[in-house]
Amino acid sequence: MENERKPDVKMIEWTLAANRKRGVDLNALFLDFDGVINVFYEPGTKAYEEKVKRSVDKFDFAEKYCIEHLNQLSRDFNLHVIISSSWRFGKLKGCIKYLVDEGMDKKVNVFDTTQIEVFQSRQLDIEEYLLSHPVYSNYVILDDMEMPALKDHLVQTDPTKGWDDAADQKVRAILKKR
Repeated sequence: MENERKPDVKMIEWTLAANRKRGVDLNALFLDFDGVINVFYEPGTKAYEEKVKRSVDKFDFAEKYCIEHLNQLSRDFNLHVIISSSWRFGKLKGCIKYLVDEGMDKKVNVFDTTQIEVFQSRQLDIEEYLLSHPVYSNYVILDDMEMPALKDHLVQTDPTKGWDDAADQKVRAILKKR
């Protein structure tokens, strides 16, 4: 992916600004699972041992506080949740079921996934999504991966903490920025 083109950030920003000028208030949240919703504690810690115990019968690395942040953000903002996680290859329905099983409010608008045809960088997936869906006034990306071209809209989480209070404050600051 070294020779992969860079996202067209200027066109995305122009579209967002034009939508805001027209009074559009619709935000996109690009959501990763692993390292954001699913927290991976350091082996040997008490939190890790508790998580392993809870996960004996089923894969259960989602943290309730991360899901609650998603629920509250959806109540506070007009939001489309777009799954950008590699979990999207398991299809949208499976992602929604996992989130609901972990405590997501069914009123949360899990709207779509980024493309599922080819594997490319998440930066490009998100750019392509925003350019092909020019309906948003703002967006935020919650991921534990770096995305230098989209850094102004990225909240990069620590995979051993996930979507904690500090990350939540950053998400809200981006969504409030106009």
